Amino acid sequence: MKQRALLMMLLFVFVSAFVYGQAPTKVGADKCKLCHKIEFASWEKTKHAAAKVECEDCHGPGSNYKTMAIMKDEAKAKAAGLIEPTEKACHEKKNVKVENSPEAIKKVHDKKPKA
Repeated sequence: MKQRALLMMLLFVFVSAFVYGQAPTKVGADKCKLCHKIEFASWEKTKHAAAKVECEDCHGPGSNYKTMAIMKDEAKAKAAGLIEPTEKACHEKKNVKVENSPEAIKKVHDKKPKA
């Protein structure tokens, strides 16, 4: 009985290490919009949406920061991989010349007012 319990505990540790050791993956814009309704609704009307540039293309894969407990704490979200993108950083990847200003960044999507 003790051997079985030990074996089960080792299996749990191994599986946990395997799962949490994986690189973050995208969860998809449909998951993002469940909580980020304002951002999603405004993003849908932009050139980014038409070009299929989704949330995680700019903010990083969400699998490690998608939970409410993490997203409610900005420091935890950033530690888990959330990226606060700049227009310059995104567009340099695509070799597109742009104006890097707060006004230009607002064109990507609206933001929910902070409480």
